[in-house]
Amino acid sequence: MSAATASQSPRHEERSRVMLTAALIDSRGSRQARISDLSPRGLLGNMDAPPQRGEFVNIRFPAHEVAGQVRWVRGRNFGVRLRERIDVASVTGARRAARPASRPATVAAEPEMSLKGTIVAYGVLGLTALSTAYLIVTYIIL
Repeated sequence: MSAATASQSPRHEERSRVMLTAALIDSRGSRQARISDLSPRGLLGNMDAPPQRGEFVNIRFPAHEVAGQVRWVRGRNFGVRLRERIDVASVTGARRAARPASRPATVAAEPEMSLKGTIVAYGVLGLTALSTAYLIVTYIIL
């Protein structure tokens, strides 16, 4: 199959857009790469000095390591065909333990006022109302 035919053939596996960092190990040693596209059989990476086309690489994610061959290189971008199928969700962490649903903040109930405190509160409100009424009548109406 020619390169033109390969690039035009439809992809049979769903690709996931991701934003991951990984350690890429090639003939030049271990370097950091950014992975922006991941599928069960391949990935799209980006780094300053990508590995050469045809080179075999290992890619270490925080909880997984995969191996594959670099199939193409364009500038800083490169594509890797993985040696074995991977579970994309487990690599990206999508299957982490489900977090419990957030609970609404509980509001502490105010302690009930005693009968004496209630009488005092209503007394103050009553005096305030009477004072306000007196001021309105004295200064506005008269």
